[in-house]
Amino acid sequence: MPVQAAPAKPAAGATGAATGPADASDASSPANRLNGTEIEELARRLLDPVSRLIRADLRRGRERSGRLHDGRR
Repeated sequence: MPVQAAPAKPAAGATGAATGPADASDASSPANRLNGTEIEELARRLLDPVSRLIRADLRRGRERSGRLHDGRR
């Protein structure tokens, strides 16, 4: 499910004719809108892969610096 940035809100002094078509197309595509439970599910699905990538990157950094083990553990 692709995530896109939300369009900027028009200024209070903007005319309705200038922003009318853009607002109509945004309102007709609810597929780009996520509710709270969908965001939570996405965050849970991304947590494991992202944490695995971060741990691998930290491990590579320790290997480059010559310290194979993290001294804090």
